[in-house]
Amino acid sequence: MNRTQILKELGVTPWVLKTPDSKPAQKTESDASQLIKAVSPTSSKQNMMPAKELKPTWIIVAKPNVIQTPVFIKIIATIKKFGVDTLTLELNPSNWHAEAVKGDLVIAFGDAAAQFFSNEPTSAQELREIIFETQNHAGDDIPVIITHDIETLRNIPIKKKEVWNDLIMARSVYLEMH
Repeated sequence: MNRTQILKELGVTPWVLKTPDSKPAQKTESDASQLIKAVSPTSSKQNMMPAKELKPTWIIVAKPNVIQTPVFIKIIATIKKFGVDTLTLELNPSNWHAEAVKGDLVIAFGDAAAQFFSNEPTSAQELREIIFETQNHAGDDIPVIITHDIETLRNIPIKKKEVWNDLIMARSVYLEMH
């Protein structure tokens, strides 16, 4: 399966330059110059990308002993490629405060985090693909996505595919919200 087929399966389609009446436009040199003009520094603020501090923040919750592992670091790097900032919080249920959750979405790694956010005495495997909610520092309800523990990924590498699917689901949930 090539990259185009994978993206098509995920529902990602190629970008097409369209005219105001929503019909695909013929690419010409004048279209290219208009596109360059639209993103030039002298153009209006409407066409500018948002400032870095306006990026959404995803909260990553995991056990303290896995935060510095290579697998966890690679997962964080992958999440950042979605165009979001991350804030990693250590799971400590007895000391958890909503004020610490300064983000737009939570990804919870492992059984302990799954049980904390779901209030269900079951494993992360059984709670995957269910969207839970918690409150952030502003009192807003934000989605919580449950996925496998990092230690599980080290012991059963095939589970990385399921974590990838969970990250794609998190991205879809976030995009639907905004």
